[in-house]
Amino acid sequence: MLLESPEMRLSENPDRMVMLVKGLNPKRARNLANQAVREARRKMPKATGESAKRLQPIYGKDYFGIYFPDSYVWFQDHGIKPFTMKSLAGKTIPMWIDDPTGAERSKNPKAKVRTTASGKTQILIFRKAANMGARIQKRKVDKKTGAVTHEDKPASYPGAPGRIGRRQAGSPYTTSGKVAGAIATGNSGVRWRHPGLAPRLFLNNALTLTAQWNGILPIRVYATDANWSQHVKEVGRR
Repeated sequence: MLLESPEMRLSENPDRMVMLVKGLNPKRARNLANQAVREARRKMPKATGESAKRLQPIYGKDYFGIYFPDSYVWFQDHGIKPFTMKSLAGKTIPMWIDDPTGAERSKNPKAKVRTTASGKTQILIFRKAANMGARIQKRKVDKKTGAVTHEDKPASYPGAPGRIGRRQAGSPYTTSGKVAGAIATGNSGVRWRHPGLAPRLFLNNALTLTAQWNGILPIRVYATDANWSQHVKEVGRR
């Protein structure tokens, strides 16, 4: 479990995390901010590592903190609940997928390839999300008998059935008489469903640890924006 300080959110769209320390001079504040950024970079999730590189130390008299220009860093830090990505309906979506064996690269030799910060090889593919309620209709002819069948099923639109949402637990927690990993009863999987993100709290933790390592008692951190000092003053007047 990560060590964290009480946190107050002062902005609808935070882009920085700040800790106030009365009597802190700018020179020491700079050292603390740089140390906090290094710790946050070490603990935050990384694919290419570019968002980690863009973290910046912010500091001044009586405060130090971390600025994160990429808005998704906030959601990586605080997590999000699972949701169906309805806004993707009708759009073509670029997706980076793992390709450890090179199978996807052999199918798409011109596709872009990258190596993540953790060393995984990924390839860029594109998937089309159908419009809401769209269906696929296909006519199939059996080559042996000539029999014609018609298939009518939901297209891959956000919320359409077809994805596995629940499976049987692995051994030794598998339900008696069931197979580990099998599709579970009551499966409610739908397409274009984001599984959500668990909160990582690496920003708060980095500031808290930095304070403790330097003999400072961490009281509170503020999730805020460029007007953070005004926000803090308003809180103080309440």
